[in-house]
Amino acid sequence: MMRVASLCNVLGTDWRTQMSELALFGGPKAVTTTPEERWVQVNSDVKAAVNELLDQGVISIGGPTGVIGEFEAAFAQMTGSGYALAMNNGTATLHSAYFAVGVKPGDEVLLPAYTWHASATPIIHCAATPVFCDILPETLTIDPDDIERRITERTRALCVVHVFGNVCDMDRICDICTRHGISLIEDASHAHGAMWKGKPVGSFGAVGCFSMQGAKAVSGGEAGVAVTDDPDLLDRMVLLGHFGRPRMGGVDVVNQIGDMSLGAKYRAHPWAIAMAHVGLKRLPELNERRTANYEFLNDQLRDCPGIEVIDALPGASRAAYLEYKFKLSRQAIQAVGRGRIVEAMAAEGAPVTADRYSDTNYTYGLLHAAPLFTAVDRTTLGGCFYDPTRPGSAPRPALPVAEDVNQRLISLPGFIDVERDSLQQVAGAMRKVMEHLDELN
Repeated sequence: MMRVASLCNVLGTDWRTQMSELALFGGPKAVTTTPEERWVQVNSDVKAAVNELLDQGVISIGGPTGVIGEFEAAFAQMTGSGYALAMNNGTATLHSAYFAVGVKPGDEVLLPAYTWHASATPIIHCAATPVFCDILPETLTIDPDDIERRITERTRALCVVHVFGNVCDMDRICDICTRHGISLIEDASHAHGAMWKGKPVGSFGAVGCFSMQGAKAVSGGEAGVAVTDDPDLLDRMVLLGHFGRPRMGGVDVVNQIGDMSLGAKYRAHPWAIAMAHVGLKRLPELNERRTANYEFLNDQLRDCPGIEVIDALPGASRAAYLEYKFKLSRQAIQAVGRGRIVEAMAAEGAPVTADRYSDTNYTYGLLHAAPLFTAVDRTTLGGCFYDPTRPGSAPRPALPVAEDVNQRLISLPGFIDVERDSLQQVAGAMRKVMEHLDELN
């Protein structure tokens, strides 16, 4: 290809359209059969479950009865937890978890910078301070060594994120939390059914939090669910957002409040939970299919020049896979740039995008650099969105791994039920671009 590129001066600026094999310059597309997702999320079982509630006139449930109670029991069993509490979204579960473990003004909560902002924003609802940590380059999960470096006397809790279905090092993380007396929250919004050494994610910490938004492996359209083994933490979550729901009665201050709540309305809609309950029953099949597809793509691309696959830690069983992730090499980024590579892969027919947590897709990029946490004076917002013990923005920490890796990540959809030939063509399209990288300059 370098020989082809050297003809530029002879043929003029449009030489690539005359000689290149890349579809971007007029060559044949590598993907001739676009991956068609045959997995139907809103299937006949979902419609029947929701219609049954409609026929019964069930439009709201305030306690652990009916479909809400059935789903909570099933989800608690799936995660090996004592209790599950359905909510209206995953963000509500995280706010409830931070509140339940007692996060308050003056406290710090550690979490990775590489995550969706809803892992962090509920912390400022508690008038506490998010402290962002670096990630492991091989897995994209939080770096236990960096957790240890950032613990202070203010650290109240740690939120780990099993990002895109990849499980954190739960042995080291549980050890850190035990030694330092820190409450552990698991954000498992991307990881329904994932495990660490045979134990389900969500069951390691004080509270496990799961989103059930429309794109998630178990979906209610908009819903969430929290799990815990501690009845007192369950009571505190109920107190925050579930007026009218019976409580366990083990927390004095909760008992003093009586049958009132703190005013938030976090309980789930029964129609959403009916949909999620069907999705939970289908989760094993979904995870089996997505795992097989990701492993196939990894096998196809593991030796591709300029592409690095994302590995799992020993002992981790990935699941759910909101998206499939790959890294471009530093050399590829320096030579061409991610945007140009994504453009060329898309021209070949591969549904590749830049990583969703980069500033290519969202203006704030990684959370440790987001203006909400580094530049905005939150005292001007009203309410309690700042720590009164230290008002003002926080300095941006140096997180070299996250900053490097985030600019090199590309994504594919989390394919469930597609033809294997289509996946083969997608992998071939990505390989084709990387093998003709010099033509993109």
